[in-house]
Amino acid sequence: MIKKLRRRFVLVNMIFVITILSAVLGIFYYANYKRIERQTVMALYQAADRNLPDRLPDKVEITRRPQRNLPPLVPVFVVKLNNLNSIENIRENNLTVTRELASTLVELAKANDSSQGELKDYSLRYLKITSIEGTKIAFADQRYERNNLKTLLINCLLVFLAAVFLFLILSIFLSRLALRPVETAWRMQNQFIADASHELKTPLTVILANLQILSLHKECTIMDQQKWLNNTKEEAERMKKLVEELLFLARSDTGAVQASQMAMAPLDFSDIVLNGVLLFESVAFENKVNLENKIDPGIILEGFEVQLKQVITILLDNACKYAGKHGSVSVSLKKSSHYAVLTVQNTGDPIPEKEQNHVFERFYRTDESRARKEGGYGLGLSIAKTIVDHHKGKISLTSSLETGTIFTVSLPLPPRQYLNKI
Repeated sequence: MIKKLRRRFVLVNMIFVITILSAVLGIFYYANYKRIERQTVMALYQAADRNLPDRLPDKVEITRRPQRNLPPLVPVFVVKLNNLNSIENIRENNLTVTRELASTLVELAKANDSSQGELKDYSLRYLKITSIEGTKIAFADQRYERNNLKTLLINCLLVFLAAVFLFLILSIFLSRLALRPVETAWRMQNQFIADASHELKTPLTVILANLQILSLHKECTIMDQQKWLNNTKEEAERMKKLVEELLFLARSDTGAVQASQMAMAPLDFSDIVLNGVLLFESVAFENKVNLENKIDPGIILEGFEVQLKQVITILLDNACKYAGKHGSVSVSLKKSSHYAVLTVQNTGDPIPEKEQNHVFERFYRTDESRARKEGGYGLGLSIAKTIVDHHKGKISLTSSLETGTIFTVSLPLPPRQYLNKI
């Protein structure tokens, strides 16, 4: 799939590039074509009159220029006709022509009512000027135009091919760079699907096995089969938790989480954190972990109470699980500038530095075997980060052997007018 996306990215990019290059070079070629054509016409006027006329035909607009700015010398010859329309003289300039050929060319030019035009069979451009002295017909060799246009066309094609090649290389590089996050997410998602399939397979197997046992002992009472019922309930709750976490992340991606909630309301964040700590005292006691807290009272926030409770639950659950036996967990909440700063610190093995930047990624687990044993799916910290982001806050991690693992959550304090509503 990633390769198909990359090829599609390159293809779409190259279509746009080729279209834009073709349009730009096409306009550039046409502009230069008209410029070369005007130069030839100017050379014809110069050869016929030695000066540009005050007004040119409507088809060709030429700005009068000083003599030194006239176009390069173009091979021309001028045929002057007398009042009887017979050739009076021929003035040549880098181009030799016989009188018989000049007579033929004059007849062809006279047959055309236009004052200027082309004789394609002879590769000549002509210009007719009529005055009281007679008629002058100037002819210019179009090889000058064609050679310039050929050179211009070759240069445009070379520029086009070189630009397409360079943009192709750039598009390939950009496709890899742009799709790298997608590729990473796709790889992590595939890994998660494999892990989640394994996790779901185990409880489903247990549930089916328990049901099979219950069906084989129909004569037993519910009390006799309580063990199998409890096992079934425990496995079903694990599956329910996994599905809820996936649903929350899916809804947060589409913005449905905020849409399904009411507007943010002022709430006492100090009480929420304190209640969360009280709920985890039994968990800490069971895990033989010392749980301490230092919470400043009266810190008011604007937010969703259910979601903020979920953040605290995730952080405390994570801290109690990995603090180790006879370890400690410390919870602190205080004001700092315009933010309420919550820190959850626990002892235990530190998280390697190279993995600290990945702990908030979905489906990421630093120790897969241990996380599976603890019942984790690698989604909790990702959910916590999503909730904190929704509240315009920040969540970060530091971990070392000396300080332990510290999660810091910074949430913005509301405007003062909301403080009076509590």
